[in-house]
Amino acid sequence: MNRIPAASPAPADGAAPHVIVGGGLAGLAAAAALADAGIRAVVLEGRRRAGGRAASFEDPVAGGLVDACQHVAMGCCTNFLDLCRRAGIADALRLDRTMWFIGPEGDRAACTPSRMLPAPGHLAPLLLAMRHFTLREKIALATGMLRLARSTGADDGRTALEWLRSAGQPDRVIRLFWQPVLESALGESIDLVSTAASRKVAVDAFLAHPDAADLFVPTEPLGSLFGVRLVEWLRGRGVTVETGRAATGVDRDAAGRATAVVVGAERVPCAAAIVAVPWRQAARLLPDLVPAADERFAGSPITAVHLWFDRSCIDLPHAVLVGRVSQWVFRPDPAAGHPAGYCQVVISASRGLLGGDRERLVATVVEELRETFPATRAATLLDARVVTDPTAVLSVRPGVDAVRPAAATAAANVFLAGDWTATGWPSTMEGAVRSGRLAAAAAARAVGLAPPPLAADLPKSLFVRLLTRGR
Repeated sequence: MNRIPAASPAPADGAAPHVIVGGGLAGLAAAAALADAGIRAVVLEGRRRAGGRAASFEDPVAGGLVDACQHVAMGCCTNFLDLCRRAGIADALRLDRTMWFIGPEGDRAACTPSRMLPAPGHLAPLLLAMRHFTLREKIALATGMLRLARSTGADDGRTALEWLRSAGQPDRVIRLFWQPVLESALGESIDLVSTAASRKVAVDAFLAHPDAADLFVPTEPLGSLFGVRLVEWLRGRGVTVETGRAATGVDRDAAGRATAVVVGAERVPCAAAIVAVPWRQAARLLPDLVPAADERFAGSPITAVHLWFDRSCIDLPHAVLVGRVSQWVFRPDPAAGHPAGYCQVVISASRGLLGGDRERLVATVVEELRETFPATRAATLLDARVVTDPTAVLSVRPGVDAVRPAAATAAANVFLAGDWTATGWPSTMEGAVRSGRLAAAAAARAVGLAPPPLAADLPKSLFVRLLTRGR
């Protein structure tokens, strides 16, 4: 347990701190925003290391930390990137302008948006590079993306797959573009995600700005990047972070106001509480304030297959493998210190994947890598590990936005944060950081202080503003 003794007692002036329950990205972002507002914050995290689902485990082959699941941000993730820059950890994010697609026949497409053409024309080089599509399919894809952007953005009850079929998207374009892109971005199957969430991906991550689709890939283990470096920066700004301190309850008075956070037999006095833990845990702590999980409020699993070969096999920094079980493959940055033969394959919406047979999954993934990366054919697999988070993200199904709670609650000094809350974003690192900042802003307003603002979105081009009618 990593405990800072000063966390539990009230400060010398007698004012209790704002206590944040949960040290994931949402909780850490809330702490940073509270510090900006001049509010003393204490973060209580139940695990040994902060960072939440952006976590790492010990490498079984060479030692050191390995990320449980690869996390990637995009240029449209303005609040996440802003937090990283302010915390001085943006140096550990590698910018990849080129997105690699490997088609069903093994043909590679280096898709790089143009910096010279205004949005959405910047996507023309990306689209033309996809050699696994015919010209007619490329035209259909471009037309479909523009039609999706022009849609109202309202949740009309249809799934992405239903909308794409109604819009006349060819089955091959759906299978080889929309499915891997939307499922990777939203963490859920296209036959379940809403049209509204899919539209957000099309507009914010692709059409809006030439930098929107930039990939930012961590070059350090997440456990070090967020669990150590981000935490150290927060402590330098007066935030207290305690790990190994799992909250078991929130004491509230007759008016519903939080008075203390319960940690085992101890009570940590608080002027306000920000609960920044996954929704099931939040519902246990605040059953009257957090909606119960139902068919609209459910999680979606993501699986990471970790592979250690006896030699370097993957000759690209990352690749989208379309038309296969494997969705993304990542080769770690040399600075991360992994063995040369290590790589990670990420599969979103992995519910019922190959009947849950892990040995079959590893064999399938290895075979797909050998089909697409020739160096793997002569390599020996030394070790493999399958890591599945069954509720990795909130499933952004039709109707879910109606039950995602806002940061402010019916209790005057109790606030919610987490990528499952109403942020206007799917469950991503950007959604988590936005949620923390929104909760901190609500807490600041409640005590009469100016709320710290969100980072601005990337500006949309005039054409995209007209296309989306300002929505």
